[in-house]
Amino acid sequence: MAMFDKPVAGSDTTTGPGTIVGGNVKLTGTLKDVNDITVHGQVEGEIISDRVVTIAETAKVKGPITATTITIAGLVNGAISASERCELLPSARVTGSIATADLSIRSGAVFNGKSTMSTTERPEPTRSDASESLISPEPTKEPAPEAIPAPVEETPEPITAPDTSSDDTSSTPTAEFED
Repeated sequence: MAMFDKPVAGSDTTTGPGTIVGGNVKLTGTLKDVNDITVHGQVEGEIISDRVVTIAETAKVKGPITATTITIAGLVNGAISASERCELLPSARVTGSIATADLSIRSGAVFNGKSTMSTTERPEPTRSDASESLISPEPTKEPAPEAIPAPVEETPEPITAPDTSSDDTSSTPTAEFED
């Protein structure tokens, strides 16, 4: 289907093996298929699929890629737009932006660019939503803290000097302290 504008009579345009770009193929231009696209060779141009695009480890792509699910193991230089999922395998080398609902970057993959993740289920906040979130909510009424009794101050007993008025002057005066 990628090479023809009109479907063959009696054929189902949503089924079939899809398009495979071989390892020795260099394609320039737009590659579009309603089915899966797998690239092993080189593509310089846009890749568009209604389903899955797979960029194999040997592939080199220069241009944007658009599909439902995109898996990359090779080299891509361009914008990537996957409506459901984009996965960068350990051998992937990507330079460009990625827009998807679910992004997976495996250890070893190299990604230089900007990623944007959004879904239709979770709308992005608008300016008015963002400004409302900056306004502090109404204060909640917290229960009054329990009354804590004031500490009782104890007056220390005065320390008095021993009585030295006794006749016995030979003993050394001592003081005893109580705790």
